[in-house]
Amino acid sequence: MSIEPLPSVSTFEMPASPIVRSAVWAAWADALGFQTELAEDERALQRRLGAESVQTTFAWHRRIGGRFGVQVQLPAGAYSDDTQLRLAVCRCIRADGRFDIETFSKIELPLFPSYELGGGLGTKAAAHALGRKATRWNSNFFASKRSRYVEGGGNGAAMRVQPHVWASKDLRPGGYLPGVLRDAVCTHGHPRAILGAVLHALALASVLRERMPPEPARWDGMAKYLAEIPALMSDDEDLAERWLPLWEQKAGQTFSSAAEEVVLELRAQLRLAAQLANKRSGQDLDLYGQLAEGIGGLSRATRGSGAVSAVLALWLAWRFPDRAAEGARVAANLIGSDTDTVATMAAALAGPMTSDRLPGPLLDAELHIAQAQRLEAIAARRPVEDFPHPDPLRWRAPQAMGDFLGLLDSRPVVAGLGFVELEGDLFSPGGRKEGGWQWARTSFGQHLLVKRRETLPVLGSWAAPRQRAIAVRSAAPQPVPNGALLANGRLERLPGTVDDALEQLAARGYEHLLFSRLFMNLARGEHGSARAGVFATLVAERIRAREGLSSELKPHPVERNRP
Repeated sequence: MSIEPLPSVSTFEMPASPIVRSAVWAAWADALGFQTELAEDERALQRRLGAESVQTTFAWHRRIGGRFGVQVQLPAGAYSDDTQLRLAVCRCIRADGRFDIETFSKIELPLFPSYELGGGLGTKAAAHALGRKATRWNSNFFASKRSRYVEGGGNGAAMRVQPHVWASKDLRPGGYLPGVLRDAVCTHGHPRAILGAVLHALALASVLRERMPPEPARWDGMAKYLAEIPALMSDDEDLAERWLPLWEQKAGQTFSSAAEEVVLELRAQLRLAAQLANKRSGQDLDLYGQLAEGIGGLSRATRGSGAVSAVLALWLAWRFPDRAAEGARVAANLIGSDTDTVATMAAALAGPMTSDRLPGPLLDAELHIAQAQRLEAIAARRPVEDFPHPDPLRWRAPQAMGDFLGLLDSRPVVAGLGFVELEGDLFSPGGRKEGGWQWARTSFGQHLLVKRRETLPVLGSWAAPRQRAIAVRSAAPQPVPNGALLANGRLERLPGTVDDALEQLAARGYEHLLFSRLFMNLARGEHGSARAGVFATLVAERIRAREGLSSELKPHPVERNRP
């Protein structure tokens, strides 16, 4: 394979920023644990890596594409779906701090299965469902033989929510939890996944505020706080009006009662974790193994739980608060556990206090640093550029995973991410010529092993990136002039074009007040009657197409008990 990894972060001093350290260590720990993921025993690990344990990152082989797939050599420091999804979330946090849920759910997630490495069944099923035009992020109630949305309690959400905290100005729950919750429900519907993601976000925010992990005496209080999440979700119009009624209809119980059951589970798991947290007798791996076994982290049915992973990551961060590499090694070497996800979540918590150099290579190191620095700038309200995703009004997700890599203006492009350079050979299973996988390097520095056809399809302009202007949050309260909107304490200029107005309205979930402000702003401008009329018509069409006027959502009166 001709691909050359980028220089390792270990060749220079670790950046001083706690946010950058959190991101870099999380990516490296993911790469470390990825090497041992799903190994059945030490003998399987020996066959895979030539060793019975891992201490650092190195090049290795992995089969992709299922049992009939192909063996591919991965470069040293190659990271898995945990970091891939985290980077996707980073790209969808806009310069004003807003999480662009529409772009994440309709562009990034449908694209993800074309290049994922180690993605979970639930996340991939959710991503495929979101590729359908009528499915929105708050109505993605898919069901198949292998995966059902309301039963999706895996850690696919918890592993990727760190960027919401990194971009938070004051690191208070009210600032980052709305994004965490919207992010989580895109793919996972069980409270174990949602509350696990919230618990991890609370822990990370505490670390960044106090420069140390929350102590065991606080863990039960953090779990009790999770009982407030159903009320927070009821305060989100898009969740309250569509997601919660649909969830309760599909699940046959109130979300509050289901969340209460998970809170009780988490409190019991955290009690055991606290008992073992300060125990000094025995080896760290043995104590960690006791905890993992005690809370279901070694059971095939529950080891990938979002709640279990959040508890294990919190315990490791407490044991190794300034030694992210050691905590990651403990997680990565517990065969039978979810090695990469727990390692990456633990390192995200311990990374801010760890000043060591990485002990091994990390692929795309500069990219991880740049993304973290961008979110840090957003939190500080400094000007940054938005990622140039395609226009969501014109975007249409290819139905075949091999069609995301194509040609645009005779140049290779990954639809949704922009132009790429192809590297190395085509990996084709069984020597078949219909296609396979190939490494591609994006213009922003990310390596992707992309599924492709032998002859690349020609893609339309809908796949092209769209450059956005540099933007910044306003630093202080200001009067609200005509043509502007004060939203969540931020002054935002109202767009003057129909396309931009539609994008802003879709990103805010078609809020009634925002629709009125956008409509009036267009009506007052040039060609106001025509523009406002077109805007109203397109909004109606998008609501019908994307939210659906079907019998799926029937009247379902539910009493929501606030804790």
